[in-house]
Amino acid sequence: MRIAISVVAAAMLLAGCDKETTLHSGLEERQANLVMAALIDAGINCHKAPGEEGTWNVMVSERKFAEAVNLLEQRGLPRRPHLGVGEVFKKTGMISSPSEERIRFMDALAQDLAKTISMIDGVVDARVHVVLPENDPFARNALPSSAAVAIRSRWDVDIADIVPSVKGLVKNAIEGLQHEKIMVTIFRDSPPKKVVR
Repeated sequence: MRIAISVVAAAMLLAGCDKETTLHSGLEERQANLVMAALIDAGINCHKAPGEEGTWNVMVSERKFAEAVNLLEQRGLPRRPHLGVGEVFKKTGMISSPSEERIRFMDALAQDLAKTISMIDGVVDARVHVVLPENDPFARNALPSSAAVAIRSRWDVDIADIVPSVKGLVKNAIEGLQHEKIMVTIFRDSPPKKVVR
């Protein structure tokens, strides 16, 4: 009987030593849920706690912290925030120069396209770089617009077949952009390392 009590007490003591730490903080609820789903699928216990200004913190055991970080890095979670046109393309002063307006417009366009591409199944993250030359309307040899798309994909998914669709999406989003002036490059993640237990 004494042995059984001692075993229970030792187990409770060990459980009490398993401290929690914050894995990610300041996440919007959807991102926190995606992080938790990935961790739970991998057998890592976690929970979310309210953060500041309506955000959420994801908590894990200190013993599982490194494993959780590596897992989320492989999954590209949490997703980096993409600012929409309304957030990027806004004036900070009364008057903006044409150059400032042009830069903000290109940045907002690139952000919106990257956000859309990042939602495709198998895509971990995406970046879009748009070049819209400031051509003279009366010039004979106008410089063409161009776009470069960098896609980071999951290690276990081949997304090469989405390249034509991505090119079509970018072409239709940017006025006057020719199909041959769009470059799409896919970078595939390395497979996760086996965790030695």
